[in-house]
Amino acid sequence: MTPSEPAFPESQPASRWYWRSLIAIPVLLLAVFAFGARVDIMDYVASHEMRITAVEPGGAAPYARADWSLVSARFIDGGEGARLPLSKDRKLLIVRLKAVPEGKIADEAQRQAIWMGCSLTLLDGRGQRWSPLSFVLSRDISRALEPTARPVAGCFEAARSLGLDGQPTLVEEKFLLPAEASSDLSVRLSFRSALPDALNFPLEPR
Repeated sequence: MTPSEPAFPESQPASRWYWRSLIAIPVLLLAVFAFGARVDIMDYVASHEMRITAVEPGGAAPYARADWSLVSARFIDGGEGARLPLSKDRKLLIVRLKAVPEGKIADEAQRQAIWMGCSLTLLDGRGQRWSPLSFVLSRDISRALEPTARPVAGCFEAARSLGLDGQPTLVEEKFLLPAEASSDLSVRLSFRSALPDALNFPLEPR
């Protein structure tokens, strides 16, 4: 490569995104450490989730005109190929759900009315609650872990297209946790338009 050649050729978009993501992740993770990834309030959502349906492992449950199931839950620590700059006292949890809508709903206003205000949060046995990482940080982590794969949309983003073609939709959120928070975890799914009902998925992260 000559001095005049760019470091990231236009012919290698995956490589370019990969290195940009790696550069951005440490800065964004420091911000998360500074402000804390754990959320103990989320008063509006928590106080209005009154009727909770527990979804059995490997099962699915109807909610907000779709059938929801847990696809996977996995922990990642700083030793994951040294791709993520995680400290020893932190670990990343990646949770993926699948939604199978009842049918195709092309009207945007109708879809927004059904799937408005998507929330996917993490809880432990002590009642602590965490919100997912931001869209930007989640996307950059996905690109760092799988440079050639298209990142799976988070809850809020996925809800905008859910039911558009009537096909199953994947939802993925990432949570930054203390290293010791590895048992008695569950994720809570709710839509503001479907409250006070919500779904709870117990997790057995691998």
